[in-house]
Amino acid sequence: MKKLHAALFAACLLGASPLAFAEAVNLNNSAEGANRDAGITAVKKKLQDACTERKGTPDAESFEVVFEKTSENPDVPKPYYVDGKMKCNLPD
Repeated sequence: MKKLHAALFAACLLGASPLAFAEAVNLNNSAEGANRDAGITAVKKKLQDACTERKGTPDAESFEVVFEKTSENPDVPKPYYVDGKMKCNLPD
């Protein structure tokens, strides 16, 4: 019976924590880079910055490239284009 009470108490504490009421949203953005790695790095930074500007916590593990394209024009300084998305955990 004591184990049941301890489990219920722990569940109540977890349920009352601020993280339990956080909202997760998906952010989308795009960026360009000199190559694929630079484009991905740039879009990740934009997404993380957008999340923290909203007082959220970016979930870097959720980052995903949704579209990428390389320009065939040799005069383009940043020929690699990347669209990405990332989850952002917002406080209530």
